Amino acid sequence: MAIALNLLKHRAPEGTTASPVAAAGARHWLGPDRLRVYSMAALACYVAYFVIWAVRASVLQVAGVFPLGGDFLVFWSAAQLVLQGHPLAAYDVAVLHSLELATVPLVATTQGLLPWFYPPTFLPFVAPFALLPYWLAVLVFLSMSVGCFLWVVSRIVPWRQAWLPCAAFPGIAVVLATGQNALLLASCAGLALTLLHSPRPKRPASPVAAGMLLALLTVKPQLAVMFPVALMCARAWKTLIAMALTSLALAVLALAAFGPQSFIAFLHNAALARSAVESGAVHLERMPTLFAMVKMLHGSVMLAYALHLMGAFTACAAVAYAWSRPCSFALRAAAVLTASMLASPYLYDYDMAFLGLAIAWLASHAWREGWLPGEREGLILLWLLPLGGMLLIDRLGFQLMPLVLLLALAHIARRIHLERTRNALHSRVPRRLGRGEQ
Repeated sequence: MAIALNLLKHRAPEGTTASPVAAAGARHWLGPDRLRVYSMAALACYVAYFVIWAVRASVLQVAGVFPLGGDFLVFWSAAQLVLQGHPLAAYDVAVLHSLELATVPLVATTQGLLPWFYPPTFLPFVAPFALLPYWLAVLVFLSMSVGCFLWVVSRIVPWRQAWLPCAAFPGIAVVLATGQNALLLASCAGLALTLLHSPRPKRPASPVAAGMLLALLTVKPQLAVMFPVALMCARAWKTLIAMALTSLALAVLALAAFGPQSFIAFLHNAALARSAVESGAVHLERMPTLFAMVKMLHGSVMLAYALHLMGAFTACAAVAYAWSRPCSFALRAAAVLTASMLASPYLYDYDMAFLGLAIAWLASHAWREGWLPGEREGLILLWLLPLGGMLLIDRLGFQLMPLVLLLALAHIARRIHLERTRNALHSRVPRRLGRGEQ
């Protein structure tokens, strides 16, 4: 995605010479022209894939082939029940499934159900889509998701030449295929981080707005866990309080609109989701978690939880390390976004839209400060990672995606350590010289 940053042609100001970092970047095997061709090829593959899929599902009506954006059917069906005055029915699997069948009869040719696992706080956000016909609602939702995501990325990577690899990020294609809300949630997280720290005078920081945006992540609580940790370590109390109060306001609004039974029903469905994950009755190959890795190796539930907790505590420690002491904000943002994908045992490949923002911040930081050996190749691996669940993991028989995320987090921590060591060394030099040391 934002790997393009290191590939842009560096031009030194008049009267100066290009830096060795710029010259090394220009000699890298993945030059601007090659990156442009690869990105266009990726986009062409996505278009061909989606056209073939749409023809098979909607024209040929092949059994077992679900239409594009399948998970959005759950959002729209739940919104219809809210509009009809029956919000609690969204948590009734049988009622919701009957509405899904009536909307998209091809649901009957697929195995499994599409339940509503979200808290009641998400219902007000999906309710407006019930005013639109289903297929129009799908187009509006997905277009809005992609537009918001690319706009937020443009705030992180303000280089026009980078738009093509950003648009070709596989995480976008995965979300479009599934019809999930991950791009919108990633946009909220990314925009909040840009508001929390803005180096531009024309774009001042807004900690309260940042906290309000982070509160929106609580509609998918597993993605919000690491942000309060980061804010507490950074002593960003305004943002933390704004996040807490907005989350409370969303809960109170849902409680007033849908009643306490809606929260009880949510907890009941959350228990069903947990049971399905623990039994392995889900697509483990598409779950980039240490829990799924152990289950794919036929490990016990206890072992899976133990290993996952170790990984989650490691991610939490990395966030604390990044946010408790000064360092480049790009590295802080990349750390908390990457750690967010290691916090919960329940995570799918479409949630790796967060990874696109982490790549953008890492690449922009490396472009400014210089690239470490192998760093560009590592970002390419991260850029491709969202495709792993659909193309590789099932054939491999081993869930390696969480290990790649842990390695990425270790690399971020190493970057922070190198920066702090360099800054500490530079800060000591003037004092030594002042004592007459040469």
